[in-house]
Amino acid sequence: MKKFGWILIFTGALMITFYNVYVSSINIVENEKAEEYIEITSLSEEVEEIEEVVNEEIIEEEKKEEPKYEINYTAVLEIPKINLKRGVVDSTNNFKSLNYAISVDRHSKYPNNNGNFILYAHSGSSSIAYFKNLNKVELNDDIYVYYSGIKYKYTIIKKYDIEKTGKAKIISSTSDKYITLITCNQNRKGYQTVIIGKLDIEKTY
Repeated sequence: MKKFGWILIFTGALMITFYNVYVSSINIVENEKAEEYIEITSLSEEVEEIEEVVNEEIIEEEKKEEPKYEINYTAVLEIPKINLKRGVVDSTNNFKSLNYAISVDRHSKYPNNNGNFILYAHSGSSSIAYFKNLNKVELNDDIYVYYSGIKYKYTIIKKYDIEKTGKAKIISSTSDKYITLITCNQNRKGYQTVIIGKLDIEKTY
């Protein structure tokens, strides 16, 4: 029986180690993708010229290839307090982005427009729980969004919980820029945490 117990312990430890390595590798890849988005959008004019030349050369080859499934970031979210830097993606009828990345709500206004940039992500312990540490941010912490060559800096002005009903009241503005982050509260069953930030600075990066 003792031998059997040691086998179970060893197997459990091995599985935990494998899972941690798997999550770590995903984090590395996602960070690289976020940095790639920031680098590409900061050199958008140069990249567009390069793409035009490349497309002329490989367009016939692309026709021969099978279509590939890719996640194309529309912006990058960074929260230094919780060491988070991830790409965000729009949902479509054929793509539920919440299962792959930080998801942009369809009512969102991107940071280049006045309004509210609304983002969702899972919490918990899974490999896609990008907002698992969102409950650790506090008022006056910084949030950054990289979008189309501009870095937007927000300051958190509100943090509260709401009942998980599928609906949330958010700030609607035509004169200011806000960001809203929403995820399930792992410490309060049936509740979601809402973080609201207001724009401080926007500058080219």
